[in-house]
Amino acid sequence: MFKYVAATGCTILTVGFGGTVQAQSITANPQQAEPLVIAQGLQPLTGDTNGRSRFSIGVSGNVGITGDTAMGESSFSINSRIGLTDSLSVRPSVGLTSDPNITVPLTIDFPTGADTDIEDSVTPYIGGGIVITTGDNGQVAPMATVGLDIPIADAFGASISVDAGFLDTTQVGASVGVSYSF
Repeated sequence: MFKYVAATGCTILTVGFGGTVQAQSITANPQQAEPLVIAQGLQPLTGDTNGRSRFSIGVSGNVGITGDTAMGESSFSINSRIGLTDSLSVRPSVGLTSDPNITVPLTIDFPTGADTDIEDSVTPYIGGGIVITTGDNGQVAPMATVGLDIPIADAFGASISVDAGFLDTTQVGASVGVSYSF
């Protein structure tokens, strides 16, 4: 049996296996109607979720701990966060040096739920992904990251992170930055 709800009204058509068709018209008070749930799973990206914006862009300074790439040397980076769900984000960034590198980690975010007067919460995260180095010896390798997003004002925040890239030699860097959420 197949049911079709017409988009322009409240008519339900029921088609049986024998080819019989039944039409049933109903009237509903739109203020009492419940939202239509199509499927369970990821919710669409609709901006603010649980007090956190899904998207941000920022800048940070990196202090290299070990290595010779933008991750392992002192550098400047442009970073972002793309929230896929309440607890899953992609955090791409570009480390700017003479040989830039690109990181694309997928992180699990742990919002504290402690909403503040600026409607945001401190969010620790951990994850992994890839690092792409450029230059004469460009490589693609796995990476790991751990960090903390801290609200400062309505749409502004600070971030602290430690990244490790597993190239020919392990690259480790710690960064501190600011971001704008939208």
